[in-house]
Amino acid sequence: MALLTLADLKTDVCGRIEEDPSSPVFWNLTGEVYPAMVDGIFEASLITGVVQLTGVQVTLAANRTWFPLQACVGGLGSLPGGVVEGIVAPLRMKAPYGIRKTSLKSLDDMNPGWQKEAAGTQIISWFPLGVSGFGIYPQLKAGQNVVMDFLYSPINAARPYTGNETIPLQQEFSDLLSKYAAAQLRAKEAGAEAEEADTVFQEYLSETKDLSLFQQRIDSLVYSSAYGGRSQVNPRTAV
Repeated sequence: MALLTLADLKTDVCGRIEEDPSSPVFWNLTGEVYPAMVDGIFEASLITGVVQLTGVQVTLAANRTWFPLQACVGGLGSLPGGVVEGIVAPLRMKAPYGIRKTSLKSLDDMNPGWQKEAAGTQIISWFPLGVSGFGIYPQLKAGQNVVMDFLYSPINAARPYTGNETIPLQQEFSDLLSKYAAAQLRAKEAGAEAEEADTVFQEYLSETKDLSLFQQRIDSLVYSSAYGGRSQVNPRTAV
């Protein structure tokens, strides 16, 4: 099934804010309506974790622990090979064996001197550093390629939006995106309009939560509330 574009939802959004979709009078299409829709796409994708870039070949340099995901994070060194624009956060790593996902705190608790250990030939575990980078333990003696999955930015086009931007979400999200955009626009009007907009926005949050629970069934451990060795499955939590 073909993916929708922003323009495909324009009529629905404009109808909710009592605007003419063919020639808007009160709302600017490229400056307000489309950006509100894009904001809804970003929020839905972060809550549910459905927009992912999988199977990315990433090259890890030797004798390094820290790796950035954005070029602006200069303190972590240069970007590893294979990291592309639009990556939001790391999810999984394998090489080709599965590599255990942990946290910086867990490593410090279980092995306080882990950073002083000699470089090895195999990665034992990896850990995210927020949405700016990730680290590995131990360092590698030689460069190595790993396969990683990431949360990915749903739309990377710069403003102004033309309406031709593809919505990389399933059809179940279409009505939600219209609700979000209309709620954000109506909130600017204050008074009763803003109160009604808040009700619609709460519906958006409730329905995206339901979709995130569905995503958990098919993609568990995207984010985990606990790391390390546990006997039970770690529940996935909202981003």
